[in-house]
Amino acid sequence: MGTPDYLQKTVTSTRIRLARNLRGYFFPHLLTRESAAEIVSLVRGALKKLDTFREYDIGNISIDEAELLVEKHLISPALAGKKTGAAFVYSDENAAKEDEISVMVNEEDHLREQYIVKGYDLYKAYDRLSGIDDALSAELPFAFSEKLGYLTACPSNLGTGLRASVMMFLPGLCVGGVMRGILPNLKKNGLTVRGFFGEGSSAEGYSYQVSNERTLGVCEEDVLSHMEEVALSLTELEIRHRERMKKEGGARLKDRCLRAYGTLLNCAVLPWEEYLEKINDVRLGIALDYFQTKDSVAFVNFLYNMRPLSFRKGNRVTGGEEACNVKRAEIVGKILPELVIRAR
Repeated sequence: MGTPDYLQKTVTSTRIRLARNLRGYFFPHLLTRESAAEIVSLVRGALKKLDTFREYDIGNISIDEAELLVEKHLISPALAGKKTGAAFVYSDENAAKEDEISVMVNEEDHLREQYIVKGYDLYKAYDRLSGIDDALSAELPFAFSEKLGYLTACPSNLGTGLRASVMMFLPGLCVGGVMRGILPNLKKNGLTVRGFFGEGSSAEGYSYQVSNERTLGVCEEDVLSHMEEVALSLTELEIRHRERMKKEGGARLKDRCLRAYGTLLNCAVLPWEEYLEKINDVRLGIALDYFQTKDSVAFVNFLYNMRPLSFRKGNRVTGGEEACNVKRAEIVGKILPELVIRAR
């Protein structure tokens, strides 16, 4: 199915998540330690037949490792907080990390299968994860009812167990206050809108996660089609408001974005808070066509890799905060101009 190019102007990543449980076991919040360990073992064995995965025992990893996985959107804060009977299994699809598959074991459900694609591609993400899910269902006895569909710990996931999400960059709707006005309508249309890190988080840097809320009484195709319609509608509205924002902001708005870019390229010390403020202005400048990105996927990867824990680990920074600030200035000054240039 063809994807409209202009969706890439607003959607930074796409996520498909499937909730599944094993027949014959209590839901995770009622599991004994032994039963939880048994489920982890069953899932491990099934996944080993499919691909090469890296497994984390959540109870045995450090707080920093758990926070890093949350920062990368690979596990939920709820799973990170578990001490026993929980695991996370993860596989990069390719070296460029355009695609990522992961399975959380014994979070709210026995399995939370997840596939993330940088940029927009709901159907690619669903097709890939559906193939994994079919293979797992051949190995594991999923709890399923002919009347209710897949059985889940929370009734809101009954049926398909499918959550389709798009992370959208919406500065035009945010700055104009339009987003606040359309949130109730989105909810009435069976959608959930959350912040950058999902439930309970804020909309960091004009970013919102939009996903379906209804899973019962609909088929997977209905969910995907509805989500694409919503993404298209929000994108069209966002682009109109970007034009309005650009016209009303004039030279001062352009100057703000250009100064942010110049600061990031020409500093020796760059604290996280200042980086976040300036890079959001650069992203705004890209949205308003003051800048061009040479590779949008590489730019999104850059943004994720600059987050505090990812940055410290990825660049092997061993000193304190000041060492991080100096290294951040160096890395940003080197890499940003390779990804973003001023529009001619």
